[in-house]
Amino acid sequence: MALDWLTDHGVVFTPQPNSAFRLKRMHGCDKHTGAQYVDVLFQNAKKIGVDIKLNTKVVELITNTEANEVLGVKAESNGKPLYVRATKGVVIATGGFCGDVNMIDKFILDFRGALTFASANSEGQGLKMAEKIGAASTHMNFAAVYGYGVPMSKDKNNRKGWIFRGHVMNLYGSITLNKEGRRFINDDQNSTKVAQFLASHQERTVYQLATEAQLSDFMQNDPIQVISWDRTKFNQEKEEGGQFINKVNSLEECASEMGCSFDTLKNTIDVYNRSVASGNDEEFGRRFMKGQFLSGPFYLFKCTPVVGITIGGLKVNQRMQVLNEYGEPISKLFAAGEIVGGLHGTSYIGGCSLAGALALGRMVGEQLAKNQAAP
Repeated sequence: MALDWLTDHGVVFTPQPNSAFRLKRMHGCDKHTGAQYVDVLFQNAKKIGVDIKLNTKVVELITNTEANEVLGVKAESNGKPLYVRATKGVVIATGGFCGDVNMIDKFILDFRGALTFASANSEGQGLKMAEKIGAASTHMNFAAVYGYGVPMSKDKNNRKGWIFRGHVMNLYGSITLNKEGRRFINDDQNSTKVAQFLASHQERTVYQLATEAQLSDFMQNDPIQVISWDRTKFNQEKEEGGQFINKVNSLEECASEMGCSFDTLKNTIDVYNRSVASGNDEEFGRRFMKGQFLSGPFYLFKCTPVVGITIGGLKVNQRMQVLNEYGEPISKLFAAGEIVGGLHGTSYIGGCSLAGALALGRMVGEQLAKNQAAP
């Protein structure tokens, strides 16, 4: 229903031949960005007279504590306070908290110190405001953490990072290595499995190795290599390096870049090449083995875990009403999107974040428009 609703409002979907999934289950726009949905909905909202206040930051939920009811919000606009009374309700749709590294370190214990893929607008602002008035939270220690993260800066104090879609590149034949130059996982596994392995072994560095042909196939058949990068930026990194890609001419040079034993790396590659030749990966049971590593140049990718989406958030009921610590709905307070705790269970399925936000946001909006939601 949400898909039809978006189409009716002018969102144009294009076929998505996305090799990251075994089945074609994704609907997307041609530019592969959520901004396309926002732009269409923003224009539709303006047409029907919705009062959208930009550069206006909500700082507090105003409540009647005795009645367990939200009355409205206090905001700041152009340096001045602004009070808005909510006659039907307040919907919190402020996203997750992975932009707040202190919250990551407090709740996502296995990945303290990890990179985060989030803007300053995803620092749990709505969650913190709701908790101040007694809202309950759930699943706070769960997050979608990707093993193939790329630091935005060489400054170790800067924990912002990008997500490299290395798990997709592996479908074209690249392999995943630990810092000792050994394979440690079925390379067909998704990026979160890699992150889980690193956490369980208290490691923070993972490498991928690709032949020129494998990398070329990846770039030719998949539109996105690093989320939020365009093809020009990735091509520049591929040719010049400096961020996370090193072009090496031999396994000796590769071992030197990794800081591992050449003999160990060579043995890993020899065993893997025999597996490719026989079509049977006896070590890890990999299915997608495309091409041997016979001669350079090779491309070495150095990655580290990055927190992409937080799964924890506000506890809600089936009507998306926010619950207090006693399991009771807080009157006129609702939530939608990533701020809803446990929406994905304990693990995130790629591509489902926008779907959840749009479907739940529409559901809450319909309830409020009919004035049926708030008791």
